[in-house]
Amino acid sequence: EMRQQSRRMAHIVDDLLTLSRLEAQGSPADEPLASVALLTAVRRDAEGLSAGRHRISLDITAETDVKGSGKDLHSAFSNLAINAVRYTPDGGSIRLRWDAHPEGAAFTVSDTGQGIPAHHLPRLTERFYRVSTSRSRESGGTGLGLAIVKHVLNAHGARLEIESELGRGSTFRCVFPRNRLVARAAGSDT
Repeated sequence: EMRQQSRRMAHIVDDLLTLSRLEAQGSPADEPLASVALLTAVRRDAEGLSAGRHRISLDITAETDVKGSGKDLHSAFSNLAINAVRYTPDGGSIRLRWDAHPEGAAFTVSDTGQGIPAHHLPRLTERFYRVSTSRSRESGGTGLGLAIVKHVLNAHGARLEIESELGRGSTFRCVFPRNRLVARAAGSDT
């Protein structure tokens, strides 16, 4: 029990340090990131945690890469994918997508999990906000993941959209403006 609580505290400290760094930094890097490689790594993170208990798919239809901090975007995208694994019952589906969007492009994570009551949606990105304290503790969450996602997206000029329906699942969409996108580099499909 003590070891488990020590690990939990270490995760909270790590997440708080990440939030502090994000708040203190100026504009993120403006380097083009290969969307295929970035999203393939995110899928691997989700598959590692799932250990075959979920069907996880990745669809990339947008012909664009995103400009920004690879470390921060990977952290934000992985956080959403890992949350989907944590809150989707065994046998459920998780779909990761990089699609064109009227404003530019979007990374979307959809799951067939429990869903989130509508009255919680506006507060999900607040630090330490939890829909259910016991459910978060069981899954290993710190209550800071969606706050980190929000900060990363804000720094990249992007925004987070959340849709959820109880008993049907949730969709988290990171919408990036055109000025954060570049045409996919030749040969970056791997």
